[in-house]
Amino acid sequence: MLLLDSEAISAIANGPDHRRNRVRALVAEMRARELPIATVAAVLAEVVRGGPADAGVFSGLRRHRVEVHPVDTRAGVRAGQLLGSIGAGSEMAVDAFLVADADLRGGAVVATCDPHDIGRLASLATHVKVADLG
Repeated sequence: MLLLDSEAISAIANGPDHRRNRVRALVAEMRARELPIATVAAVLAEVVRGGPADAGVFSGLRRHRVEVHPVDTRAGVRAGQLLGSIGAGSEMAVDAFLVADADLRGGAVVATCDPHDIGRLASLATHVKVADLG
């Protein structure tokens, strides 16, 4: 599974060509392997603002058939455990929700422009890898 963070979703919506192309290549690779593409609902809070630019976000989600996973109690608890393990606060909560979702689903690749923070969280999860969108 490929999980997209807010930077990855922004890239497919209206990002610079190099980043958009990197996300598209990852999506194509996962589709070729018949693996799902997803994000967590909390990521939408980072990319949706109630304005015209939201159309690009929703269009990108539809075009790439991105599933939006809910943040439920299990994911919230696991995210909190991950944050506690690295001594981080709520400023990394959305990143933690992504890694928690990946961990609870048996692993994933998380596409991000912030490999440091996601990597710290992913190091505590099972089969969670980071794809740097640079």
